Amino acid sequence: MKKNSIFLIISVILFSCNKDYNTVGLNLIDNNPFRTSLEEVPVFVKMRKIPPYVSNSLTTFQLGEFEDNIYGTSMVSFLGQLNFEDPSLAFGNTSQSKEDNPDTDNISQIPEEETVKNVFLDIPFFTNVDDDDNDGVINLYDVDSTDPYSDSDGDGVSDADESNAGQNPLDPDTDGDGIPDGEDTESVNPNAGGTLYELDSLLGNSNASFKLKVSELDYFLRPYDPEVNFEQFQKYYSNNSLASDFSGTTLYEDEISINSKELVFYNEDDPETEDVDESETVKERLTPRIRVELDKDFFQTRILDKEGSDDISNLDNFKLYFKGIVLETFDFSEPLLMILNFNEAEIKVEYEYKEYNKQGTTDDTSDDTVDTVDGDFRFLFNGIKLNSFKNDPLPANVYTSILDTIKNPKQVYLKGGEGVMAEIELFKNDNGVDLLEEIRSKEWLINEANLSIYIDKDMLSSSGGIIEPSRLYLYDIKNKAPVIDYFVDNSAGPKPYQNKVVHGGLIQLDEDKNGLMYKIRMSEHIKNIVRKDSTNTKLGLVVSSDINNTINIEVEDSDFMTFTPNSSAINPLGTVLIGPSPSAENYDKRMRLNIFYTEVNN
Repeated sequence: MKKNSIFLIISVILFSCNKDYNTVGLNLIDNNPFRTSLEEVPVFVKMRKIPPYVSNSLTTFQLGEFEDNIYGTSMVSFLGQLNFEDPSLAFGNTSQSKEDNPDTDNISQIPEEETVKNVFLDIPFFTNVDDDDNDGVINLYDVDSTDPYSDSDGDGVSDADESNAGQNPLDPDTDGDGIPDGEDTESVNPNAGGTLYELDSLLGNSNASFKLKVSELDYFLRPYDPEVNFEQFQKYYSNNSLASDFSGTTLYEDEISINSKELVFYNEDDPETEDVDESETVKERLTPRIRVELDKDFFQTRILDKEGSDDISNLDNFKLYFKGIVLETFDFSEPLLMILNFNEAEIKVEYEYKEYNKQGTTDDTSDDTVDTVDGDFRFLFNGIKLNSFKNDPLPANVYTSILDTIKNPKQVYLKGGEGVMAEIELFKNDNGVDLLEEIRSKEWLINEANLSIYIDKDMLSSSGGIIEPSRLYLYDIKNKAPVIDYFVDNSAGPKPYQNKVVHGGLIQLDEDKNGLMYKIRMSEHIKNIVRKDSTNTKLGLVVSSDINNTINIEVEDSDFMTFTPNSSAINPLGTVLIGPSPSAENYDKRMRLNIFYTEVNN
């Protein structure tokens, strides 16, 4: 498989931690009545295939194609209901009923003849503009993000000075006149300071081109389930085929690519103001996004021409009439998966209509005119939203490992989405024999405990390499919550997804910047089990995209699980770990629980 060039701007991937954990009491002198030591406790691991999950319960939504050299390819489509921003959904100044039945004594009541001019679909990317030195250049593009007087474009003028002067610190010739900014005394930024953003939550090549198809949805997304007397919300699972089965009228289909630049729109010049050029003033600025123009004839016929009809008289009728939008992508030049901000997505309809203008006089009609006036309205994606996934089957070797529930595995496979999770039982050897009572009898004072998890680097390398998840998430399966160490850890990283660094689960890198291992601190959890007789429940281990997200998503009926963590469901990444029973050469890297303890020195 060809290894794609990867341009990765996703919070899931860009962070690693090489923090070592300290232990207590290692330097105690020999004649001390206590001694501190390390016990390497075996763990028992089973792998479980994650069933399809309730897709309309996700917190974020994806679109695109993701390719993994181990786990295969995943194609993701999006479906969403539209709600109108203005509950009245009236166009122009006059209701349709008054237009149809005008007051003959009121000359200003004229047919408004609303006509669609443009229809835009806007789906913003998740972005950031982190600029540690406040020089107007975000860290991603700054040659030195700690020095405001660095010169990122090499034109002899510092980033801070160019930003303050209205020049572009990333372009040595801001106005394109052939004179470098350092020598140009009349340099003006034609983009009026348009911002270059860092795009978060992209997996793959951000320069890839692909075809986007936008269609009308021909399936009603009902909110409640009729099979349980409409007493529960309807569940749409991640393996649904609604996108392919119920795509109706095509509203847009063409090749697009993405751009990290701010979209800047200018006003139209008013020919009646000769001394002022309105085209030099900014009308609107938009963050980077997917922005395409939809079929305006469709919206003319289906929406504006329906003004006053029962079909759009209220939101419930509207959802039955216009069931939603389907987004599909295909023909990628290189794989690219996008996690998009559908919470701020919209369809904006720009239209014009006729308006009677009395010119400020009620009695004199000689100068009255009929003017053409601009208007607009928006549809929002704040109804039911869901993803539809088409995933390659898991490889045969992965399935074999999952089905082998007796022998502790040599390798542990983890994959987000409809992938694979690990079920861990602590204090059990590779035959599943319980060692807890033996541990309790020793009356250790537990100083620290952590789960040590090494990455199978040879396996990843032989597969051609993969994008490695930056974090693993450990949780209590029975109680559907993180272990207690998660809650007592208040450490904060530079970004929210880097929080809880003591509890850990963050990838540690080797000298070549490849993944080496993960370490999860669980001292309080182990203390509660060993010393306070807390129940030794089974633990789940999954890939994660956001340590702050502890929401769970219900899965399709399964004998093994009822839910999967949301942070895993929205993370398509996978990895291969060295299991509890590896080959001899990897024995020192086996998955295990390390307990640092103090006991009486007999």
